[in-house]
Amino acid sequence: MRAVALDVHRDFCEVAIVADGRVRSAGRIQTRPEALELFAASLDPRDWVTLEVTGNAWAIAGILEPHVARVIVVSPTDTGIRQARAKADRLDARTLAKLCGRVSSTVSGPRMSACA
Repeated sequence: MRAVALDVHRDFCEVAIVADGRVRSAGRIQTRPEALELFAASLDPRDWVTLEVTGNAWAIAGILEPHVARVIVVSPTDTGIRQARAKADRLDARTLAKLCGRVSSTVSGPRMSACA
């Protein structure tokens, strides 16, 4: 199981992945439906995906959800990312991935959920 995080923006998402206890940046993907479908097809059915609430977060979550074990949409206020001193898309995605990795072993319930 991997923890995959997307720091969502209007035109792109910054991606980070935690696998085997190690976090790595995985680049950017466009937020166009075709690009998101291609990305979703590359995910493992055991993966957990976390993304921040934004205007298009639920649409993105809906595209990813059929391909993974769980999608979690979180508030940046609740994650502490909004208050972070160093604000960078890559750092935000890595922080989300780490949080997702910690949560994935303790949460049960619906495949798509919100933490706000």
